[in-house]
Amino acid sequence: MDTGSQTPKTIPGHTSQAITEVGILSHLHRYGWRSTAFYRVLLWGPVPAGVRFSVPEVWPGNPDVGRELLKGHFCFQGECHSVAADSGVPQEASREWLAWYHGHGWLKDIRALASSEAATCAREYLSVWLDDNALWSELPWKPEVAAERLINWCQNWSFLCQENATSDNLTKALRQRAGTDARHILKATPPPTSCFERLHTIKGQVYGAYALLGGDGRMARALSRLELEIATQVLPDGGHIERSPERLTEVLKDLLELRALLKAATGNTFDFLQNAIDRVAPMVRALRYPDGGLAVFNGGLENDPIWLDQLLAHTETTSKAPQSAPHTGFQRLQAGDIHLVMDCHKPTPAGHLQHAGTLGFELSIGKQRLFVNCGARKGQNDPWRTALAATAAHTCLSVNDSSSATFKLDGTLLHGPQTTTCERQDIDQGALVEASHDGYLDTFALTHHRAIFVASHGIDVRGEDRLIGTGGNYFALRFHLHPKIKASLLGDSQGVMLRLPNNDVWWMRSSIADIKLESSVYLGTYGKAQRTEQIVISGPLSGNGALIKWALTRKNEPV
Repeated sequence: MDTGSQTPKTIPGHTSQAITEVGILSHLHRYGWRSTAFYRVLLWGPVPAGVRFSVPEVWPGNPDVGRELLKGHFCFQGECHSVAADSGVPQEASREWLAWYHGHGWLKDIRALASSEAATCAREYLSVWLDDNALWSELPWKPEVAAERLINWCQNWSFLCQENATSDNLTKALRQRAGTDARHILKATPPPTSCFERLHTIKGQVYGAYALLGGDGRMARALSRLELEIATQVLPDGGHIERSPERLTEVLKDLLELRALLKAATGNTFDFLQNAIDRVAPMVRALRYPDGGLAVFNGGLENDPIWLDQLLAHTETTSKAPQSAPHTGFQRLQAGDIHLVMDCHKPTPAGHLQHAGTLGFELSIGKQRLFVNCGARKGQNDPWRTALAATAAHTCLSVNDSSSATFKLDGTLLHGPQTTTCERQDIDQGALVEASHDGYLDTFALTHHRAIFVASHGIDVRGEDRLIGTGGNYFALRFHLHPKIKASLLGDSQGVMLRLPNNDVWWMRSSIADIKLESSVYLGTYGKAQRTEQIVISGPLSGNGALIKWALTRKNEPV
């Protein structure tokens, strides 16, 4: 029998390719039963008439970005693609860009133009999206992406469905898809290990229950789930379980939007939500430098200072930034113009943003960053991702060019330090942090101890890095410099002169003679990598560990 001419059987609703019977099991293994037509039958239900109340728009869009969107220029985190109203998404787009596109976060920027042309354009984009995504496909149906899309639809509902400004067919299609998405995310909560993705999906569940579907039982369950998740993810010191400063701002944004939504829906401000905001806001302040940007740790970047100002202004709390965050693991040392943030905690299994940067630190002199970590990239296919997660990409010490922690391809923790210690002393002369980790204990029988002292007069920083144990062949202590810093070796080969953009001069000296300047890279902001330099202090290990002392001192005299 000639089987080559037979038409392959397909799974209904899969738009990317026909799946033969042979591939059904592998398809289900990869995408799960929620990709099947049977699951979509479970999502049938009453079509919501629209939003049940006016959903607050907490953050105004950017009209400049909106004007570019009218031209079809869709940009996210430095990645830009052209999208026409009558064409699909670009094939070359990254997964992160596609998740943003399918989440419809760009709607608020078009709305900011407040014109009939903008409304018509937004509805054209929406109409095409609804047609192209009428059936199941993997990324648009991811719970956190569907939740983001539903949130943006609710916040922009009156803009998308203005009276006499859109066809009945588009309005009906939006209502039907919004109801389907709301029921989908209520059934598809990500696992606890997904952390922020889980919290963001639960935020979408609250929007779907309160703003669209209604029902006392449904709303109560969504609210209870939200309260439990916030208690799990927001730590007592206000940090987030994923330990990324940038991720913490995303959590705060969600908390503020939820507060506004529930206030509009019920007239109440829920204590568990307000208490979380009151804890998170000071921690965000603690992880900012005088330039307004964030410390660059654990998959996070600097972010936009103007946006961060707006975010904190909405918290309506003026609590001071804590100097010590024992649950999250960050220490902040500040004196004069010196602002130093140190990571004293081990990487956690939570999420997929962790880096092997335990005991790493960053240092800012006033508004100018001096010592930095190299940054981050989040996509699994980004060639920079693995390199930037390594210990060598942090202002830290490494052994045999290996990392103190290792990660899977998706960024989740594979192996890392089991024990960390951290003690802090604040005295009249300054602040001292002493910390350690055992990330090199199993591989090299070494423990890394680091002590950093910032003098109260703000012109002197002293450090000591000690390896205790018998293993390893060599160490490398790295201090990555911000791209705006000009560095040159001192004549005695035991120090480096560092010149800031304002011509202030600082000297970096070490007890180890082998000090070099090497190439480095900075990806702490969205966009292209910036070339920079790093100070590298290296030496052999001969079974007795190592002790490296270093000092950073301000020099007022002309050089």
